[in-house]
Amino acid sequence: MNSTAQELIGIVDGLPEDKAREVVDFARFLQQQAGDRQWERIPTEQRTDPKLEEFAAASLREGSAETLDPSKL
Repeated sequence: MNSTAQELIGIVDGLPEDKAREVVDFARFLQQQAGDRQWERIPTEQRTDPKLEEFAAASLREGSAETLDPSKL
């Protein structure tokens, strides 16, 4: 366990139950925010995916397919 976690445990142990619960709720809020930022970052990345690129190239090599007819679906 790192020193920050140990410090937080010490602080929470010294609080009344209702205040300790508020600290836990806030920590979960921060955890969720960190996850949200990661998901928001993914679409803006400029990296390529080799498997996706390979799939796209293979699909283009197959040629164009006929247009789907909704009445035949």
